[in-house]
Amino acid sequence: LAWYRDGDSPGACLVELLDTFEQPQRVVAGAFRLAVTDFFRGGTAGSAGSISASGRIAQGNVQVGDTVTVVPGGASGVVRAIDVGFEAQDWAVAGDEVVIQVHGLDMQQLALGAVLCGPEQPITAVTCFEAQIAVFDPAVPITNGFPALVHVQSVSVQGSVRRIIETFDARTGEVKRRNPRHIRKGATARVEIVTESALCLELFKDAKDLGRIMLRRGGETVAAGIVTALK
Repeated sequence: LAWYRDGDSPGACLVELLDTFEQPQRVVAGAFRLAVTDFFRGGTAGSAGSISASGRIAQGNVQVGDTVTVVPGGASGVVRAIDVGFEAQDWAVAGDEVVIQVHGLDMQQLALGAVLCGPEQPITAVTCFEAQIAVFDPAVPITNGFPALVHVQSVSVQGSVRRIIETFDARTGEVKRRNPRHIRKGATARVEIVTESALCLELFKDAKDLGRIMLRRGGETVAAGIVTALK
């Protein structure tokens, strides 16, 4: 467009602007974390007795021959093969979408939302945690005991807001009210959430992918936020 390209300071084209963006840093040095989005029996040729799990590596790295542990559950197996972008590789790192073939696991030991991790530093599975949430437009105000589906990655479990700890100004961090009776549309709050079954979570400051949550009720997203404490 003439108004965009002409003049003393013509605008750059989209490709030029994309080239100026900084690439996100991959958390390669952290403990290995792979949230399972799908799993199936078998995999590549010679995969008898193996299970394949797919997902995005949230942090860390994995190599063929590594031992991995399933959380929750604690079952372990050995990585036999790794596919990154449908190509066989000997290793993969944070940010890669992978299919990992693991020997020694049973289908009953995996589930959507489970996390493959290194046995030395397994992820924590909890039923109670604190979160900082931004409230969207719920049909009714959020109160203590408010029931909702808690979504993390590809899994959702029934839960509830057990306690509203405080509301605060999202820009300044200043606490507005402690132990309020309810949270209305547009508010930011720190709350305690409980779930009926365990969720694999990390603090947002340690692992962003595994530290984000959404609260849904009646088919609508009522709030979203980040995990600030595990209990």
